[in-house]
Amino acid sequence: MSPARRNTDDCIRMLGNWSFGDYFKKEAISWSWELLTKVYGLDPQRLYVTYFEGNPEMDLEPDLEAKQLWLDVGVPEDHIIPGNMKDNFWEMGDQGML
Repeated sequence: MSPARRNTDDCIRMLGNWSFGDYFKKEAISWSWELLTKVYGLDPQRLYVTYFEGNPEMDLEPDLEAKQLWLDVGVPEDHIIPGNMKDNFWEMGDQGML
């Protein structure tokens, strides 16, 4: 994958379903879907999204709220993929560190 394509993919992946601080998951999912499908005109049938599948070893539940919100905006269920911590979770680093 080319560096330009990788950066685009990362940007689109991060539009989705979480953030640190003040955050509204429902709006972020709705707005990201609108941006991708209405503003950018991407074909919804070619898009796939992820949600956090949970981690029993760390006592973390799956993010079924995000999964449902993706369904609510019209993403077909077979286009919603569970992602594990390695593939679908970015840890926040120490605050104030560059």
